[in-house]
Amino acid sequence: MTIDPAKLTLPEADRKADPEWTALTNYLRAAAEAGEVVRLTARQELLSPAEVASRMNMSRSTIARKIAAGEIKAVMVGSHHRVPLREFERFRDEVMGAMIADISDELEADLYGE
Repeated sequence: MTIDPAKLTLPEADRKADPEWTALTNYLRAAAEAGEVVRLTARQELLSPAEVASRMNMSRSTIARKIAAGEIKAVMVGSHHRVPLREFERFRDEVMGAMIADISDELEADLYGE
């Protein structure tokens, strides 16, 4: 079972409605009933530059250049760059936001003749 803690709702009242909390609670209850021990671990999800490139529909070399330029923060795992999932999401949202802003300006100009 993999659960992203950032997606769990924090307010106590919302936990019953959150499917991730429900899944976790049910899993722990089932384990307790079976007399099992549950070990929780946390790890940072990392993506290779090729995975980032694929998700962004960009070339791997473009992503490598953006890492080298500091536009995408990456960590070294051995001799390879890895991009934390949160950093990928930040970069993706930044790129998509810029694209939306550009398209919005063009649409507004087309619609209102500016």
